Amino acid sequence: MASQNIVKDPILHILSDSDTRKILESIKIEPKSTSQLCTECNIPTSTAYRKMQKLFDKGIIRRIGIINKEGKRESFYRSNTNLVEQFLDN
Repeated sequence: MASQNIVKDPILHILSDSDTRKILESIKIEPKSTSQLCTECNIPTSTAYRKMQKLFDKGIIRRIGIINKEGKRESFYRSNTNLVEQFLDN
């Protein structure tokens, strides 16, 4: 039986995904909405929302809410870069 390369740490598992890394790279400097990330990272909307929720739940990203010109609330996401860098350094 071939051995499987299983990532046991949940945060490392999340960070091992290429789409997730694209998202984190995209929001490292400038906060973006999920729709912006879908376009920029070329990932489906449902996938983006699922990955963003996992990142948010683990504290890897933070949500920034704003009120747009039409008076609607919009959510933008930004990477907690220091947290990710600290985790990867350990």
